[in-house]
Amino acid sequence: MTRPLVSLCVPTYNRAASLRATLPTVLNQDYPNLEILISDNGSSDDTEAVCRDAAARDPRIRYFRQPCNIGLYQNHNFLIDRSRGDFLCFFHDHDTRTPTIVGDYVAFMDDHPDVGVVCSDWNVVDESGALLGVRDHAVAALTDGRTFIAQTIRAGRCSVGAPGAMIRRAALGDVRFDEAGAIGFGDFVLWFRIAERWKVGHVARRLWSWTQEPHAQSVRRIVSLVEDYDRNLTTYCEGFLARHPSEQATVAEWRRLMRRYIFWALVFEVGLHYRGDTASATAGSSASPTLFEIHRYQLTNDEFARALERLDTYRTGGDQALVLAVLKVLVKLRLTWPLGWMTRHYGSMRVLLGLR
Repeated sequence: MTRPLVSLCVPTYNRAASLRATLPTVLNQDYPNLEILISDNGSSDDTEAVCRDAAARDPRIRYFRQPCNIGLYQNHNFLIDRSRGDFLCFFHDHDTRTPTIVGDYVAFMDDHPDVGVVCSDWNVVDESGALLGVRDHAVAALTDGRTFIAQTIRAGRCSVGAPGAMIRRAALGDVRFDEAGAIGFGDFVLWFRIAERWKVGHVARRLWSWTQEPHAQSVRRIVSLVEDYDRNLTTYCEGFLARHPSEQATVAEWRRLMRRYIFWALVFEVGLHYRGDTASATAGSSASPTLFEIHRYQLTNDEFARALERLDTYRTGGDQALVLAVLKVLVKLRLTWPLGWMTRHYGSMRVLLGLR
């Protein structure tokens, strides 16, 4: 029996060395029916040579070179529109995956025809492949779509990672990445659109590794990232209401959860400013350190002032007003060790605050 065609989509830009190193984990999948699409987003390094050499050796590869950089999500959408598989995956150019990940996902999709997207747990590694942390998600194998949306908004974290997920073509339909949206959390919107009509699947094994580079787009201040979060999810909520005008109460709750998450994320950022540890020491303090702990974190004076200003913007209710007042007093008195201490126990704090 012919197995369903799976499209492995590889967007790439100026990462010739890492692409050369990680491409074998795309090509060596043990699943038999694959097409591999590589879209080079106008790279100026040796990416083109790497791709053309690989395509000459493997007839499954279709290589596209953009004449210039068309944008991150535009490049992803380009690959979606040219892929032909019943399922598709985005395998990014600096991450790695096990040789069974595609076959494992197809088997999961076969067993669960109501699932629109599935992902597994994953490792976080540095450029040398050394383990920095893990992302083990305490979620069910099957999650109702609306439950997934609410959980993800509340936590500000997603059990679906774009470089390690499989999407069912029928569930994707004409949904695409929002090319006008902010970069941060842009994939959340895609998963939410799918989850409006489909369940979300999870494989409780680490089948891929996210490579965290020191200068990657994900290495940004929280105050900058939450602005992307606010912008993208606000746009999503507006679109959801247009599609489901009777769901005003649902969207009101999502907006409340958004503001609550942003407030506590900014409190965490202020705490990280006073943590005072080296990146290596912080990274080793937890089995699942955040990216902000992995990298040395110190706000400039302007960034710190901006974080406090945004806390004022997003606080809601008396409890958050009290927390902000105490935080400002601690900063003014330079009694900041409790803030640093808080970040060392962020996992417990997230549980206490219901950010899971």
